[in-house]
Order: sequence, then structure tokens, then C-alpha cells
Amino acid sequence: MVRHFCLSRPAYKNATSKPTPITMTRLLSIVFTALLASLVIAEDHLSCGSSNYFPSQYTCFDDSFLCPIINGDIYIRCGDACYSTSLYSCSNTTLKPISHSGPEVLEDCSDSRFYPSQYVCLDGDFLCPVLNGTATLRCGAACYPPAQYTCTNGQLSPIGVPPPTCVPNFGQDEVCTAQGCTLLPCCPGLISVASKCRDPCELAPSSCNH
Repeated sequence: MVRHFCLSRPAYKNATSKPTPITMTRLLSIVFTALLASLVIAEDHLSCGSSNYFPSQYTCFDDSFLCPIINGDIYIRCGDACYSTSLYSCSNTTLKPISHSGPEVLEDCSDSRFYPSQYVCLDGDFLCPVLNGTATLRCGAACYPPAQYTCTNGQLSPIGVPPPTCVPNFGQDEVCTAQGCTLLPCCPGLISVASKCRDPCELAPSSCNH
């Protein structure tokens, strides 16, 4: 049998009654709701020269050149082109197709030589390593993993920590913005009651006694 729970809000007895102080549980609920609101807020634009872009769709090279991200594959600049590291390497500033049928060939990056499976050559003279199959990118004199940072005007900025994937007990499971409202999933074992995630055993303890 499915049990339905209804909670009613307490009413003040008169206009002069003092409001109930915010409890720690309520405060945590407010903070958690603010974190979850980021799920429905539009992605911020970043600047790349005279253009604006979404960092989930493009990468900015040299503060002026955009390359796309296609199906999660970050395309890298080579001269005036963008390429996928699964298909090409960049020798100095010239694209070279990768042969998957023969031995790996050393490529040139200014005065250095590299294997495309281990490094990428950026700007024709700067090597960044390939980590776990993903190329790191250049930002000033550093190399960075694009899944963790963005580079703007030669400065690295960490990408925000993703919000929680479920709403805990007493958390608000409905987030509303000017674009509308979004229902968020309650954590396992909780149910949605009056726009909050609640533990049914706390609402009706007798139903959980065996």
C-alpha cells in the first residue's frame, strides 16, 4: 500500500507574533537549494578575442582562436586548423595524419621531437603531455587538463565542482527560476512531500516498525 503524507505549514496566531528562528536544518536546506539552482542556470559565456563562447562547446587558443568540442572530443589548434588527436598530429604547425596500421612516428615541435600518443605540439614550439588519453592544453607557460580548468587571458580558472546528484533529507526538491521550475531527484529511501525530500520513517514511524 502506498502511503501519502501531507504536511501543513504552521500559521502565526497574530500579526505581532515573532517568526520562528531559522534552524540549522532549514539553513542547510537553503544552502543546498542554492547549490542545486546551478543545475538550471544557463552556462556562462567566456570571451575569446572578439567572440563569446560556451566552454562546453569550444576551446579558446591563444586568446583569439576557437576550436570546437565534438562529442566530447576536444579539437586542438594547428596553424589555422582544428584537429582531433585521434586522427591527426601537429608537427610544428602542419597537420599529419596518424597511421594506426604501422609503428608510431616521431614528429617535430620546434627543436624537440615527440610521439603523438604522448604529447601534443602547441603553437609550433610548446609540448604538453597526453594524460589518460586526453591532451592537456597550454595556458601561458603551463599545461592544464581541460576537464578541470579553463584558460582566459593566460590565467587558469578551476571549473566549478558539480552540484550534488540527489536531494538529501529536508532538502528542497523543486528549484524555480525565471525560466521555470525543475524537479530534482530525492536521494534513495526518501520521498517527495510538499516540495521537500523526506524520510518516510520520520513522518510515520509506525510504518517502519517491524
